[in-house]
Amino acid sequence: TLLFFNGGKEKYARCVTIDQLKDASTIQDADTLKRSWITTFFLGQVWNPRYFGIDIKMLLYLLGAVALQLNILSCVITHLQINNGHASNAIITYTICFTWFVFEYLMGEEVHLYTYDLFAEKMGFKLAWGCLVFYPFFYPIGAYSLVNNTAQYGDISVSLSLCIVGVFVSGWVITRGANMQKFAYRTNPTQKTFLFGLIPQTTIPGTRILCSGWWGVARHFNYSGEIIQALALSLPVLFVSRQMDDDEVCRRKYGDVCWDQYTKMVPYRILPGVW
Repeated sequence: TLLFFNGGKEKYARCVTIDQLKDASTIQDADTLKRSWITTFFLGQVWNPRYFGIDIKMLLYLLGAVALQLNILSCVITHLQINNGHASNAIITYTICFTWFVFEYLMGEEVHLYTYDLFAEKMGFKLAWGCLVFYPFFYPIGAYSLVNNTAQYGDISVSLSLCIVGVFVSGWVITRGANMQKFAYRTNPTQKTFLFGLIPQTTIPGTRILCSGWWGVARHFNYSGEIIQALALSLPVLFVSRQMDDDEVCRRKYGDVCWDQYTKMVPYRILPGVW
């Protein structure tokens, strides 16, 4: 982890944070904007606080990531207890995708030093609450609804699970690819290409603005990858939990005999020919 410094020197060359810019006149600081104390408390007053050799932002992200993974694993354990040791394909798919999300984030954390919240967002209530509450408890909200998924309500097929993983990986490629391209340029601006020479590192003349590769597709293309990953994580919940609730309501409304007859006539739940 990048939390601790060694003799005042970090393990990786850290990006220049906004508070370290040579031209301070380019910064619209909170004092200049005359923000209220509530706004300052919410958005923060300092960029990268470090105490006793510990980077507070990285500490918060680490704690949030660990808590997120523990919450997901807790849902899996509860699911196994309810289902007598059997895990549904839906919760397996969800857990694999999210575990990769957390693992890959922590393994490549030096790349995230060059993302917006690390170098440009101040340390305030918003960031702390996001890391310690929203990140670990709201991100895995889909897992909560998959805990009670039993064989009685059906499960997604292995082929559908693989499709969901494929969607997730495609989003990861976009997000990680864009961040890695920017990281490569920021740490080695003299390198003219990226990804084994396949992508030229082209910038707007006189600036460090990348306009090739992922950054030539859209100005914030990395966010589209995150949206795709979020969509993939929602699919197990969509395919299982919601239709479970709908089926149960309809069964109570029409009775077991009529509903069983209907499910035999219309066997597919959401996607015709697939599931």
